[in-house]
Amino acid sequence: MSENKIQLKLPISTIGISTAENISLYHYLSGGTLLRLVLPSENKSLECKDYEICQIYNPNLDTLKELHLIDIEKLVRTWNADGIIFEGFGAQEIINNEFIDTLREKLNLPIGVRIFEPANIYKADFIVYDHFIEYNNLKTINFLKNYEASYPWLELQLYYREPLIEKFFPFAKIAGEKEIPIHIYLLDNKGGGPVKELYKEIRELNPYVYIHVNLYGEYITYCSNCNKPVAYREDGVLLTLELNNSRCWNCNKELPFKKIISKRSNQKLIKISGGDTLWYDPRAIQIY
Repeated sequence: MSENKIQLKLPISTIGISTAENISLYHYLSGGTLLRLVLPSENKSLECKDYEICQIYNPNLDTLKELHLIDIEKLVRTWNADGIIFEGFGAQEIINNEFIDTLREKLNLPIGVRIFEPANIYKADFIVYDHFIEYNNLKTINFLKNYEASYPWLELQLYYREPLIEKFFPFAKIAGEKEIPIHIYLLDNKGGGPVKELYKEIRELNPYVYIHVNLYGEYITYCSNCNKPVAYREDGVLLTLELNNSRCWNCNKELPFKKIISKRSNQKLIKISGGDTLWYDPRAIQIY
């Protein structure tokens, strides 16, 4: 990308501020605050209607404002963000490795990208991967198989209608072998019993599994060695982190937590947001 290209403004549909935990980033920037920038696309659409996350992939999102890199820097400073994540269809179309390098030189903080299909964004610090199990399973499985520890930090979000173990098994097995946390979203909890059984079975394959479903969520992290709880959460909120430099407080095993910001979420933000994302129309934000 040329220098002139890098200086172009980014098209933005909406701007958000949230905890890392609110976007199901449980093992990276724990207790931190994220600036969320949603980029639209005029060229793609995704068969995604029923999950809350589908809102950021809405093909009808318009460009409401354009931001220079200096504008992003000012937003980070104003909101004391610990990291940035680029989301929406436009993220995979516009955000590339050279842009990430340029932004990191300017801001010196972690930069992440939310994707819905494999992407070669190796300069990102972290990736949140949304996979809808109804579509393109082979691509995602191959992406996980090829994942290496030197790549950007990865947390996998899996979406399906029902708690059917066989649907999640292939992903949980591979992710478990590589210590990739997985987050499961379900539309139907089937009365809770099947959800609890799913959680139990998947935890045998991957100790870092979390369930995001009304009434039956599982948000606690347990040590993979001694099984003691090391992180307590509510949905979107880190309540307490019981680690000593990423090591279990009980058995001292090193656990997959990177760039810990705090042992609990920002309390001022939680009072305002309740653990949700605070979304803003970018046209209403004055950037100084």
